[in-house]
Amino acid sequence: MANQKVIVVGAGMAGLAAAYRLRQAGVDVTVLESSDHVGGRLVTDSRDGYLIERGAQLITSTYRNALGLVKELGLEAELRPTSPWMAIVKNGRPRRMPSGAMFPIYVLTTGLVSLPDLARFIWHTTKLKWPPVDNYAAWAEYDDEDTARWCAPRLGHATDYLVEPLVAGGLLQTMEETSRAATLATLALTDNGRSKEMTLSRGMGSLPETLASKVTVKLESPVQAVEVRDDGAVVQLSGEQLRADHVVLAATAPIASRLYRGGDEIERRLMATEYAPTVKIGLATSRHWRNEPALKNVWGFMIPRPDRQLVASATLESAKDIARVPDGEMLNLFVKSEAAGAMMDLSDDEIVAKVLPDIERFFPGATATKRFAQVVRWPHALPKSPVGRSRDLAEYRKSRPPSRRVLLAGDYMGLLHFESAIETGIWAADQIIQQPNP
Repeated sequence: MANQKVIVVGAGMAGLAAAYRLRQAGVDVTVLESSDHVGGRLVTDSRDGYLIERGAQLITSTYRNALGLVKELGLEAELRPTSPWMAIVKNGRPRRMPSGAMFPIYVLTTGLVSLPDLARFIWHTTKLKWPPVDNYAAWAEYDDEDTARWCAPRLGHATDYLVEPLVAGGLLQTMEETSRAATLATLALTDNGRSKEMTLSRGMGSLPETLASKVTVKLESPVQAVEVRDDGAVVQLSGEQLRADHVVLAATAPIASRLYRGGDEIERRLMATEYAPTVKIGLATSRHWRNEPALKNVWGFMIPRPDRQLVASATLESAKDIARVPDGEMLNLFVKSEAAGAMMDLSDDEIVAKVLPDIERFFPGATATKRFAQVVRWPHALPKSPVGRSRDLAEYRKSRPPSRRVLLAGDYMGLLHFESAIETGIWAADQIIQQPNP
């Protein structure tokens, strides 16, 4: 790869991982980012001593790529184990349960599902031979029907309280529009209940920030077009053209499709991937709920379809790391995608006014004790995973010729978590590294 030049478009986790891998291989690589920060949706804000995660909330022990970077970047000392407790609502009441071996017992004792339905859930989700949880292309054999159709004859009421809230709250989608491959791959992240959740003491944003310090990143450098020519690729910026031997296009699908018009049929199909929107509200309160029986030390909170109004899921910062919250609580509230689209043009105050009555049902006193609220709009929060996208990814990876000048990476090229985005960046970088010098 001597004398090769690569341009990476996008400084999210996929782009940064690609650049880091290429730099390690001795490649001359530059990352171009249109915004004023790195990390994409992996950003941590700080206000009045509260840490606020804009997007991704946790690292799990099954995130081998992310944890590998944490170790290489010297961030291991900043890893903090979160509380193992989460809650799922049923009939208006949170049902608290831990991850791990005790999860089935609490599912039964809290009345979330019956023993027969729990047994069916365990049987149908643990007997499978799991492909890698970071590579969605590897799940193609399961990409044959949507989640609702697959669950209906198999899981009984476990669908309503163990699967549907995960799809809606974690993937921001409906079971009817989501391939069972994406749902099963998300369940596989738990490693059959053995995974552990962690965070970083300075926030999740410290990972992309540290990674970016190891490569060359040019912020506020919006790309206008990517073109392939006989002798390489050209990246068009405002008033400037940059030549490269290869380009890793690590933007979201809507941006990638606008920048790169030269893709083949499979690339165009992937770049047409639709996204689910959400609005995320960081709500700082002067009180907390971590000592109340139904919410004690709960870090994750999911609201299934029968009880869902606006908020699909929530996380509580104090249960992730008490040092993140100087007083009271920081609630991260995620609006369901069906409602989020209509909220994008509302003011912050209007959004908060709509959401507070909903969350007040489960966190009484949140309105009266509100200190401040930070609203983040994500019109392209997560890529949708209808039936067929995993198969398209598998075909894409099999069909790339060795001389390919543009490699696609990013969230829509993998699963719906930043661990998989990292994998797509590493994969793209490896395709370039493995090519012979021209």
